[in-house]
Amino acid sequence: MSLSLLRAGAIYGLANALSAAVPFLLLPILTRALPPQDYGVVVGFFLLVSVSTSLAGLNVHSAVSVKWFDRDKVEFPSYVGSALVLAVGSTALCAALLLVAGTLWHVRFGLAVWLWPLAALLAGTTVVAGLRTTLWQSQLRALPSATFQVIAASINMGLSLIAVLLLGLGAEGRVAGAVLASLLAAVAAVLLLRASGDSVWACSAQDVRRLLRFGVPLIPHALAGALLALADRFTVSARLGTDALGIYGAAAQLGMVMNVLGDTLVKAVSPWMYAQMSGRFGGGRLRVVGATYVLLPAWILVAVLLWLLLTVVGPALLGERYQAAIGLSLWFLLGGAMSSIYLNIAGLFFFTARNEWLSAATVSSAVLAVVMASILTARYGLSGAAAAYLCAQTAQLVLSWLLSQRIQPMPWHRPALALRTLSRSWRRR
Repeated sequence: MSLSLLRAGAIYGLANALSAAVPFLLLPILTRALPPQDYGVVVGFFLLVSVSTSLAGLNVHSAVSVKWFDRDKVEFPSYVGSALVLAVGSTALCAALLLVAGTLWHVRFGLAVWLWPLAALLAGTTVVAGLRTTLWQSQLRALPSATFQVIAASINMGLSLIAVLLLGLGAEGRVAGAVLASLLAAVAAVLLLRASGDSVWACSAQDVRRLLRFGVPLIPHALAGALLALADRFTVSARLGTDALGIYGAAAQLGMVMNVLGDTLVKAVSPWMYAQMSGRFGGGRLRVVGATYVLLPAWILVAVLLWLLLTVVGPALLGERYQAAIGLSLWFLLGGAMSSIYLNIAGLFFFTARNEWLSAATVSSAVLAVVMASILTARYGLSGAAAAYLCAQTAQLVLSWLLSQRIQPMPWHRPALALRTLSRSWRRR
């Protein structure tokens, strides 16, 4: 790992912290401006966005970021243009499907019909914006990527505050602010890709097939991943009501700080990891294994420390009606620690484009999430649902690690050598 990697990590860390400030700064405002039932509508909408990510965009931003390291084998600007076309088409299809689903199920889930296709639009425009930022990351241009991310997050927060506080639109105002901000970011991303020469207005059938080969196997993975996130929350809504979902969603939002930290590390380390995996010798893989072994206890320690901090600052952060969320947040912080390690393991699947195996791990974990959420929520209420979330995230990590051995064998059985190799590389820097 080099000084440039540490610099990139610092830039991404600052950008993610500022971007994460949007939901965290909005949290004390929304928990005071909205009753738990209305906040439950906000939670429900963003859960629907999670479902939409399985189809809207087809994860083309990840495909493009990986293809950059193999760009000599394709006409890269045309490849990015094809990715844009596929992202727009899949988003339109997802919006149409959700409109039908919303017409049928809007009463059951407590979300107005017009919110359903907007969830697909938010998911799809996020992918389009991600085409610009993830490509910058692969190009080792951390500063423009981070700057774009912070500007988009600032617009998101500003529009949401205007809609909720000034226009008095309540939960719908928070949704409208997020969707409009994401749409503006997607338009800006397309213009920047064109201006830099990274994209042209083209659509190649061969490139589309390559992108589908990457993205379609991830549909079960993304759906199952959404189920991992949704199972506990839908169970809470069904068994305990929308008020309880609002409190539960506030706890989950507090726990999201771990996911933000994990995403920061992935953005900074992914180019290094792919470079290590591309090497002709075994030292690179040993360093990847060593880094993973270091990160596991580190993430758990960070989760516990963050929870202790939240017990101090949480009462001032949340409104009176949401104080129960503070204790629940420990489960989500620990689940975020497991998810952060999982993201490193998932990089092995992305590197080989064998994403169907990643889907197998996620689907299995999602089934466990549904079963555990139903059993534990019925017995222990909100605490049981949160414990089910942690169990599911842990299962996803373990299953992904086991299946990664089939598609990308790594020297996991040599932890001491891996740690020594990683340590030597640090000392040489």
